[in-house]
Amino acid sequence: MDTTRLRVFREVTRQGSFTAAADVLHISQPAVSQHVAKLEQELGCRLLERSSRRVRPTSAGEVFLRHVESLLAGLDDARRELAALTRSDCGQLRLTVFPSAVATFVASAVGAFRAAFPKVRTSLTEADPPIALARLLAGDTDLAVVYDYPLVGAPVDPRFDQTLIVADSMAVAVRADSAFAAHGSVPLAALSGQEWIAPGPSMCRDALNEACRRTGFGPNVVSETNDYQAMLGLVEAGVGVAVVPRLVGAIARSRSIALVPLAATRLERIVSVACRSGSALTPAMEFMRSMLCGALAGQHTEVREVEAPALSV
Repeated sequence: MDTTRLRVFREVTRQGSFTAAADVLHISQPAVSQHVAKLEQELGCRLLERSSRRVRPTSAGEVFLRHVESLLAGLDDARRELAALTRSDCGQLRLTVFPSAVATFVASAVGAFRAAFPKVRTSLTEADPPIALARLLAGDTDLAVVYDYPLVGAPVDPRFDQTLIVADSMAVAVRADSAFAAHGSVPLAALSGQEWIAPGPSMCRDALNEACRRTGFGPNVVSETNDYQAMLGLVEAGVGVAVVPRLVGAIARSRSIALVPLAATRLERIVSVACRSGSALTPAMEFMRSMLCGALAGQHTEVREVEAPALSV
């Protein structure tokens, strides 16, 4: 059975469309249809329900999809284990990273990696943790830089091995001429009367809401954005205040903004690099992980570096 057909079938189920799957895979729509038709012929059953609105897996397709996911992930593990056995310095390394990590510390780690492993094809994709971890399980990425908020974190997931990069305490971003900017730290409760710029529905928003709830108020959100650059721009414009990871201070270049540490709160973001539990790591993956974990060393960042047990995802 051709693994290309398996990947095409999986992408059609993800996209819900032959045309969208063709765009993602960079092949023609008729080629996608031919791959699926051939697969159905080989298996002797219909895998997809086709309609004018969306393509969905049949009952047989759902069963087969589970096996396809497991098979493709296993093939990816085999490739990496063989590369580790031969200590190959070629091949590829796929890295999935959440956006603010790319903007702050990941770029330097990728640069160091490319200098050390010039023959390895490196690809970097941005995605927030839920998507990044799903890609790890599916074998679509090799390493993922993810974050978690212990305040709202889920139990430890044994399907992932995570190595701590940093525990990033939160700060409030205010205009430099604000009364809050003159203080060494600000209790979250002192901000209860402010208008807020906050992330949209996400783990970050859940953590903010939970921290405020424990303090006894709900934030009056007047603007939503998941882009920290945009968030800081809105703060500078006087729209409101925002709670951001202190690591984001590296991109807060405007003198019109002050990042003031939050006092008396457990609101912090744990950043780690993850891989699938039990998967073999190539020398390239080991090196990239070490570069990511050391990327903040020697930099002026207002974050607390800690030693911690296995992290939840």
